[in-house]
Amino acid sequence: MAITSNYVGQPAVDITLQAIKEEDTLRLGLINVVPNVGYKLNLRNLDVTLGVVDYSCGTTPATDAVAYGEKVLTLKKFKNEFEICKEDFRPTWSGEAMGASAHNDQDPKEITDAIVADTAAKLGEWFENGIWNGAGTSNEMLGLIPQFAADSDVIKANNGITALGAAITKANVMDAFDAVTSALPYSLRRTAVNFIVSPDVADAYAKKLIESGSANGLGGDANTAMVYGRYQVQTVNGLPDNTIVLFEKKNITFGTGLADDATSIRTKDMDEVDMSGNILYKSVFGGAVGYSYGNEIVWFLSTES
Repeated sequence: MAITSNYVGQPAVDITLQAIKEEDTLRLGLINVVPNVGYKLNLRNLDVTLGVVDYSCGTTPATDAVAYGEKVLTLKKFKNEFEICKEDFRPTWSGEAMGASAHNDQDPKEITDAIVADTAAKLGEWFENGIWNGAGTSNEMLGLIPQFAADSDVIKANNGITALGAAITKANVMDAFDAVTSALPYSLRRTAVNFIVSPDVADAYAKKLIESGSANGLGGDANTAMVYGRYQVQTVNGLPDNTIVLFEKKNITFGTGLADDATSIRTKDMDEVDMSGNILYKSVFGGAVGYSYGNEIVWFLSTES
């Protein structure tokens, strides 16, 4: 028997993306977002080494070295499904809307909307955590932090700073910030760079500013952002403790699945099928995150990691 959805609302991709955008990474516009990816997305990698020579008549071809490659971002498909009893909503939701019977034919729209909204919000948190920390195993995306750890091209910024341990505190946060900015490649020193930190690092920096008399009790002027030199320091709650990352927005891409295919949200009043009094929820979605240039990402890695 074909089960069709009786949920009438926004397209699933709008709901899912909106929920993800409530989380720090997309809300702050830190990375690229490419929706409607069918299966794979090519992240192009181009590097030109100039071959400038003294002028002479004639041509000297092939003096520039052009390296071109692609990283393939492969979407992983997920689903989330559960079944709930309408009767459980009776004490706290409108009994008039539901009717007297636990097997009421009506699927109250307010219940369906609430289920979709609350589930989408939790999916937003799930995506935020997966973007940074996902292990790439069953039921998870492969997140950026594990990718950084496995990539020798990514700049691990704390090499040689033996005074730093696993934890960043107000006593060493300035050393950590100096380490990541000093490690920034020359090519990025004139560009707009995202300087993001985990909440514990932001707290340590705020306390250091307060201690040094550089800021008030809010960690800075209430009307200005937290800054370090020319950089705006932004807090990303999805980052693991003791994390600092510097990168260009265009270098990191998050892909989502097709709006009309892989991404769907359905709810079904099962009274129409088996008279169980239950509502069945199911959502299907895809996602993956990756980057083009590892050598243009600076990651603070504590000495005990």
